[in-house]
Amino acid sequence: MELVKHYRDHRSKHNALIHWVLFVFDLVVLGIFVPTFYEAELLTLDPILVVIVGGIIFAFCIMPHILLKVLQKPKGSDIDSNARTIRLVEKNKTVKTIPFDRIQFLSFSEYSYTVKSKNGSRTVTVYTVMGQLEGESFAIAESTNYPEVRLFGESIAKQLKTSIKQESGELVPYTDLDLPIHKRKVPKEILDSEITFSPKSQLLMESTGGTSLLKSNYSPKIYTIIAITVSLALTLIIHFVFGSLVDLSLDSWESIPPNTEQIVFFILSLGIGFSPLIYVWWNRRKRKEIQISKDTLFFNGKAYPFQDYEEILLKNNTLYLVNDHSAKTYSLHFFCELSDMGLVRNWILKEIAKQSGGNEDLGRF
Repeated sequence: MELVKHYRDHRSKHNALIHWVLFVFDLVVLGIFVPTFYEAELLTLDPILVVIVGGIIFAFCIMPHILLKVLQKPKGSDIDSNARTIRLVEKNKTVKTIPFDRIQFLSFSEYSYTVKSKNGSRTVTVYTVMGQLEGESFAIAESTNYPEVRLFGESIAKQLKTSIKQESGELVPYTDLDLPIHKRKVPKEILDSEITFSPKSQLLMESTGGTSLLKSNYSPKIYTIIAITVSLALTLIIHFVFGSLVDLSLDSWESIPPNTEQIVFFILSLGIGFSPLIYVWWNRRKRKEIQISKDTLFFNGKAYPFQDYEEILLKNNTLYLVNDHSAKTYSLHFFCELSDMGLVRNWILKEIAKQSGGNEDLGRF
């Protein structure tokens, strides 16, 4: 294990990506301007003029990088196993040093903020690993990807040799973090609960041949209505707005059947325009079931052995089947009502414990 491990805040990581995008853009600009000047024999003009023009181009390329560097305030943390301290860093300067011994346990938290642009706005959710002290807490690592921040949390807990507090309030010893799903403790409130889904979700529970099956016939009409509306609007825009620019729309047909280009464009506009409806129709018709056997979890027939995965998480209407190396996802968006998604996860945990012969004394979850 590394003696010093550094974690950056999510904005710093995004800024690094922006720098690379700008660098590629700079290369494209230089790749256009330099050959153009050479072909136009502008490089043979007055050397002073060449220096001035070159300086302007260089400033144009370098200025966005300078502005990003000046405006950003990178934060992060350095976990030093040798000194047994966590250093909170801002602009490459240590603002606080916290000994390992002061940290009681770790936990996960999240916060959101809105990013506005000329095209609208979007909400960014940031997941955070928090260190809990006596009467206060502090952020150690963060990411907009929940499975990634979970991995950060487990890695930090092992490095600090401390526990992680779950949403249920249980403290998980760092020695139990690598247990597979079927050896983890299921909360008593889940084991003892009678799981009942909303009739709107159209979920059917079955137990056949030693396996548990949860099958979905969920098919809300509102999705179809929205898909039809969007598809019609998109088709009309593509066919008549863009088609008119290249004389391929219905308005440009001079005969029936039209020429080959017009037929091809008509088919493409229908295919692209009705893609939202096709997507909804496919999600309504496809196989939607979760099956659990003695040692394997199946999502729509695809097998995931218990031994290979550590946890099942639910974030943003998606189930995450995770271990220390990867995260497999299964969307519940077309599977059930929003109010039943947590119950689906509880059903999986309960059935895994039952099918594998597990009990609440095993593991810690």
